[in-house]
Amino acid sequence: MLATLAGPALAAPPQVRDFGPAIDAYARYEGQTSCTSVEQPGVKDFRALLQKAYGANGAGILRSCSQGGRSEHKEGRAYDWMLNAGNAGDRAKADEFLNWLLKTDEHGNKHAMARRFGVMYIIWNRKVWNAYRPDAGWTAYSGYSPHTDHIHFSFSRAGAARQTSYWTAPPAGEARVAAAPGPFEDVGSRHRFVREITWASDVEITTGFNDDTFRPGQSVTRAQMIAFLWRMMDEPASSTPHGFRDVPADGHYVNALNWATEAGVVDRTEGRFDPQTPLSRTQMANMLHRLVGAPLGAPAHPFTDVRDRDSDAVSWLRHRGITTGLTDTEFGGHHPVTRQQTAAFLYRLAGSEWAWGAASVVPSSVRFG
Repeated sequence: MLATLAGPALAAPPQVRDFGPAIDAYARYEGQTSCTSVEQPGVKDFRALLQKAYGANGAGILRSCSQGGRSEHKEGRAYDWMLNAGNAGDRAKADEFLNWLLKTDEHGNKHAMARRFGVMYIIWNRKVWNAYRPDAGWTAYSGYSPHTDHIHFSFSRAGAARQTSYWTAPPAGEARVAAAPGPFEDVGSRHRFVREITWASDVEITTGFNDDTFRPGQSVTRAQMIAFLWRMMDEPASSTPHGFRDVPADGHYVNALNWATEAGVVDRTEGRFDPQTPLSRTQMANMLHRLVGAPLGAPAHPFTDVRDRDSDAVSWLRHRGITTGLTDTEFGGHHPVTRQQTAAFLYRLAGSEWAWGAASVVPSSVRFG
C-alpha cells in the first residue's frame, strides 16, 4: 500500500508506506557531544531521497571538528541541502518539500514526516522550525548564517541511526508485526519512555487511568504532581493541614498536599494551590529541588530565560542529569510538563544517588546502593 501522504509533485516522490495512526514523538533537542566525523545512515538515506527527487543540490553532512562551535554536522547528524532562496526554482523545491515534510497526515498527526524521520530542527531563509517547539511554527532565526543558500536539517540520534518509523516500518504490502505489549494500552514496548513509565507503574507512583491508558502526552496538573511525589516518598503521613483555600476537602490528593506543605515541597504563602493548573517546567524544578532538601552549590546553568529565584533549582536539575534545556540557552520554564516527561524526571531522580545527599528521607523507590 502506497503513501498516506503524497510526495512532492516536482519530481518522483519518496516512497511512503501506510504507517497507520501510531507515530513517533517529536524529537527533543540533542546537541553535539562528540566529534565522530562519520555520516550517519539515516542522514545519508535522507539525502539520497532528496537527491533522487530533486537532483544533487549539494551533499553537506560532515563538518571538521575544528570548524566553528557546536554542530550536529560534527556527529554526522545534519544535512545542508544547497538551495538559493533568491532563485524561484529553488524556492519552489524548498516550499514543496518542506510543506510535505511538515504536513498533517490523514490520521491527524501534525508534522508527520518530520517526526517519522526524526527531524530535530530546520533552518531556511532566516527562519527556523523546531520539533521541540512545534506549535510555534516557523520563527525568526538570528544565527550567524541567514541560511539563504541552503536548508539545514538536524536529526535526533534515533533519526540519524535509522531507528524512527520512516525506516523501521515494514515494506509496503507486508504484514505489520504487532509491537510487544507495554505497561499501558497507549505505551507499547517501543515507546520512547517505556522504561521510565514501566518503573513508575511498578513502584506505584502512578497506575494510569481506568481505561488502562497512561496518556503520556497529557499535561500533568499540580495536584497530580504532588500525588506522584507523595507516592514516590512512600506516602508519609502528616497531621498538618495544607492551608490552601482553593482545595476541596474531599480532594483525592489532600493527604499528599498536607505532606508536601509540611515538608516544604510546596510554598503555601500565596494562599492558593491551583490544583488543576498544568505544572510548568520551572515549578517542577522547584518541587524536585525542595523534595531532596534544596541543595546548593551546583554549577551555574547556561540558560538565559531563568529567573534568579529559580536558578538554584534549575542548576541542580541540570547538574544531576534530571533534565536539560530545550536548547543550549533556553530552559523553557513556562512550558507544561507531560506525564511521560514526569515519569522520566522521577526515574532519573530515583537513580541518582548524589541527588539525595541533602535529603532528610530517602524513599524505597530509589534504585541505587
